[in-house]
Amino acid sequence: MTLEQRLDGLVVLEWGSRPAIAACGGLLAQLGATVIAFADTAPQDALSRFKTRFPGTSEARAEALARANVVLHSSDRPGEGTLPACRYDQIVLDIMVDETGEHGQWTEPLLQAAAGISNITGTKDTPPTICAAPVVELQTAIFAAAGILVAWPRLATMGEGQRISLSLIDCALNGLSSFLPLVYAGKTPQRSGNRHPMAVPWNSYRAGDGWLLLCSATDEHWVKLCTLMGRPELAEGAFAKLADRVQHCEAVDAEVEKWTSTLSVKDCVAALNGAGLAAGPILTLSELGQDPNLRHRRSVSTGERPAPLSFLKAQPIRGSAKTAIPTELPDKPLLGLRVIEIGQYTTAPLAAKQLALLGAEVIKIEPPSGEASRAWPPHQDGQGYFFTMNNANKRSCLLDLRSDADRQTFECLLEKSDILIENMKPGSLNKLGFGWQRLSEINSRLIYCGISGFGQDSAYPGRPAFDTVVQAMSGLMDVTRAGGIPFKLGISAADVTGGIAGLLAVIYGLEQRRQTGRGTMIDLSMQDIGVWLTQTLWGTSASDPYAVLRCADGHVVAACHSSTVYKIIEQKSVPMRAAVIAMLGEAGIAAASVRTLNEIAEAEAGSDARSIQTHIDDNGKSWPLFRCPYRFSVEKTVATVAIGPLGEANAYIREICGQLARVQPESRLT
Repeated sequence: MTLEQRLDGLVVLEWGSRPAIAACGGLLAQLGATVIAFADTAPQDALSRFKTRFPGTSEARAEALARANVVLHSSDRPGEGTLPACRYDQIVLDIMVDETGEHGQWTEPLLQAAAGISNITGTKDTPPTICAAPVVELQTAIFAAAGILVAWPRLATMGEGQRISLSLIDCALNGLSSFLPLVYAGKTPQRSGNRHPMAVPWNSYRAGDGWLLLCSATDEHWVKLCTLMGRPELAEGAFAKLADRVQHCEAVDAEVEKWTSTLSVKDCVAALNGAGLAAGPILTLSELGQDPNLRHRRSVSTGERPAPLSFLKAQPIRGSAKTAIPTELPDKPLLGLRVIEIGQYTTAPLAAKQLALLGAEVIKIEPPSGEASRAWPPHQDGQGYFFTMNNANKRSCLLDLRSDADRQTFECLLEKSDILIENMKPGSLNKLGFGWQRLSEINSRLIYCGISGFGQDSAYPGRPAFDTVVQAMSGLMDVTRAGGIPFKLGISAADVTGGIAGLLAVIYGLEQRRQTGRGTMIDLSMQDIGVWLTQTLWGTSASDPYAVLRCADGHVVAACHSSTVYKIIEQKSVPMRAAVIAMLGEAGIAAASVRTLNEIAEAEAGSDARSIQTHIDDNGKSWPLFRCPYRFSVEKTVATVAIGPLGEANAYIREICGQLARVQPESRLT
């Protein structure tokens, strides 16, 4: 993010070497903080850039601890060293695997196993598949950076620090909203490769010189594709309707690959995009540095060893004076802030939900037919689990932004709000008369965050993007392979990480406004964010070793190579998972069960400190909702509540727009 005000007063000490700590420090360093890392706790890899290096001597450690006002550590990680007692005026952020404190030695492959990610990555014919990129660690790092910036105003203005706890597993479970609804409907999610369970053709396909990813979601898309392939007859008969194509997905995919295999990846993607179909090349890491959009957005460094740079980019508003420093702060960090969300599916809804859980009032703008995923099955009385899980703690406002009257209401809301976050197709707001110039005229203190596949400032204007296409074009599929075939992560990794990045971007935009009194436009590209997730695999860095072992009751992932596992597990008949984990533990090797999503849902239902909590709405319906991942010692988060029916807040909105700005509790971020 390019900002006038940087985090010059923030001095961060990395007390430990967990990747999430190093990545959090790297993010804060690129945002202007001074970040201290010890030379003997982390190699000179991708996560060590932009930092101040101290030797690991006891004297240097004491000096670094005295300088720091933020300390990052992992209390459950063996060999990190005991963290001395910290001062009252320090923020201490503790990243643990889970709240038991017993699994600090787990590496990324084990985290993906325990969080259910590997169980839904790959195909039914492959073992559970591990992504080589540290996705869980780096998603948690973004959460961690946002949490520090949430606590920073209290320290900066009142000298009061606090402790913050984050669980890697909690953060990872927040990404399961696409698959967990199937469990609550009594189904068992399966590994489906690069296919979509409800859309065909939607898969990876071989071209003459590589792989590409195609997403086709409607009958209209299919007709266009058949015309493009020179096979108009396929748009009729057995493949005419989407339900028919889902039933005959293998035959449909075979017909598509007959065509793609005759062309180069470049020509195939150009033809598909020209027809308005979402498609992209499955890029290898070595190809990312030459991607036109990444070069256009300056998201990859130049030089002998290119590397991903920050995904945060913004344009501040000029003018306006500094804001007054508050003398008292609310107990909920974002209390008093109003957020407008125009979101669908995952990215913007997820970011706005996290803001709501931190105390902000979130008003979700929905069209007359409702947000696109509101009625997605499985559902209860027409409201889907997926929609409800991604939209907790929000109020629904029905507005038709094509109507003059509703646009006036929207403009009134903008005047009285602090944040606008959306994931519409780039340019959509501008067509409605609410481009950035107009937004800044309406409210010069507005934080505006737009999240899209390739960014608003893009070399690919108008190019359609789904999570799977972005995974293909960010290197994530290249580093998630089984049998040489590139796979998407089972979770919507680009969408989910885009939502977490939206949270961080908005919190940082609010910090700039606290310093300057001015609003900001933030342009987030999911491709940038996906590339950032692969950064440890560029250059000489390596991924963690692992082995996937089939057991009598499922699979286990061990933090070692396969040859080591089979020397320890000598039985011809491999025992149950618990026995394998115990045997490996006796040999000093960490291991974790590959949990199914059904097992996760069952464990969460019976846990006192669970990541998923149940809310009973006014109609007696039970909704599983993700709780806020943060545990603050001073700040408070809010209880999870399901969103109401479409338009339930319209009377409240009329009240807001029929009076002067409401007097709200003062926020430290205003």
